[in-house]
Amino acid sequence: MASRWLGVLLMSVLIGVPSVLIAYKIGVLHYRLSDVLPVRQYRVRLDASLDGHHGKARVRTFVPESDDRQTIEEETQGAVAGVRFSSEHVGDNREAVWLGNHVDEQVALSYSFTARIKPRRYQVDPKLWPPESYPQSVHAQLRPEPNIQVDDPQIVALAAKIGSFSGPLMERLRRIYDYVSSLRSKPFKGTTDALTALRLGEASCNGKSRLFVALARASAIPARLVGGLVLETKSKRTTHQWVEAYVGGYWVPFDPTNHHFAELPGHYLTLYRGDEVLFKHTADINFDYAYTAAEKMVPSPQVRQAFSAFNVWDLFARLGLPFSLLKTVLMLPIGALIVVLFRNVIGMPTFGTFLPALIAAAASETGIAWGIASLLIVMLCVVIARRVIHHFGLLHSPTLAILLAVVVVAMLATGLLADRVGLTSLARISYFPIAVLAIASERFYLALVEQGVAKALKQLSGTLVVVLSCYLLMGSLAIQVLVSAFPEVLLLVVAANVYLGRWVGMRLFEWWRFRHVLSEEARA
Repeated sequence: MASRWLGVLLMSVLIGVPSVLIAYKIGVLHYRLSDVLPVRQYRVRLDASLDGHHGKARVRTFVPESDDRQTIEEETQGAVAGVRFSSEHVGDNREAVWLGNHVDEQVALSYSFTARIKPRRYQVDPKLWPPESYPQSVHAQLRPEPNIQVDDPQIVALAAKIGSFSGPLMERLRRIYDYVSSLRSKPFKGTTDALTALRLGEASCNGKSRLFVALARASAIPARLVGGLVLETKSKRTTHQWVEAYVGGYWVPFDPTNHHFAELPGHYLTLYRGDEVLFKHTADINFDYAYTAAEKMVPSPQVRQAFSAFNVWDLFARLGLPFSLLKTVLMLPIGALIVVLFRNVIGMPTFGTFLPALIAAAASETGIAWGIASLLIVMLCVVIARRVIHHFGLLHSPTLAILLAVVVVAMLATGLLADRVGLTSLARISYFPIAVLAIASERFYLALVEQGVAKALKQLSGTLVVVLSCYLLMGSLAIQVLVSAFPEVLLLVVAANVYLGRWVGMRLFEWWRFRHVLSEEARA
């Protein structure tokens, strides 16, 4: 009786405490699940090199600034003896300048920052017409420029031909966009003006964007060029250009090269606006540069402000630990509960209680298909090695040490071979914990020896089914957000395990196995 009441008390605490904390967060602190959604953050770095020849050298470029779409933080620049760095606003842009009077040979310059960028999509009234006049601040975006020949007869004739002189504003922009998007794309090989893009019927992003701007301005729609980076996790020297048109008091983006109409994705970083040259520098200094970007998921700013005392995301951010590790830590108890359900309630055999959850966590970096493939490859190598080692009569501990080496070699060989043939996901087998693969492989071999091939394969099949189930639930963004916002939910997981620990009912597989006997007893 005492044990029963203790169990009731424990369950009450495990359910009551998280319920109170969740109610407090929602009711008093106004905690919202939407605030816990992670945001993608890029660490962008500009590396440049030059030979100053012990003379005066100057390098000017554009650096990003925060606006309603992008947030720029943690700006740093590498210190170089004899070279001074400065930045200032010039017109619509922010310029950065490196300047030195006696600059050495092979000088390395660097500038880095973090960027959080929101995707943006504009919904414009399709019946909106161009206004009779525009504010004085946008008049410059209606005039010709050296590479944007607004008043050239060929530009004007093309605008009339595609019908951008008449109709609602967005219809005019759609006709311009469709025409420019239809031009053939070619790699960037220097400046292409609007007229050249029209005559050739092909251009890179800068030629297409200049033609778009020229047609828009010829149609009495203010438009301007935008230069920036399409952020990818690799090093690149090529920047990108797109367009902004003045619509209803807002600058609305268009990218005819990558086919974005009145929208921009969340990896477009704006560096400057206008028909500008990205770099200007002193002649004859052998200048070179490259941008690199690395992305990671970080807590949203709302999370850091909402409930810092219980904010595990902010804790991991302060410690410099990756978001993927946080997901693994928080979701492993969920995975273990899934394994318990399959073993105790359904009756599915697996290799251990925690192995399926650990394998599922590791597979989040490779994908479930290649994760299972990686596991089977290593298992096969270990089984073959175990068969060979068995003939030498070695003790248990040295045998395990040898098998650990086999696991490592199998992982390295699989990764190298997969990388050679272009299977990037399989090449990430190194994300799998070595101990997890070694233990899983050893248990499979022991099952083969002690229980036979049929039962070992049945246990392996059950393990893979549970791994898949753990992978799907542990990878659920909804569950990750819930546990990240309310880590006290894990107490409910403990409560579920306490309940399952007292499970005395028949497992589903047992019910299915003895269904005929049970049906006969019911009839009797």
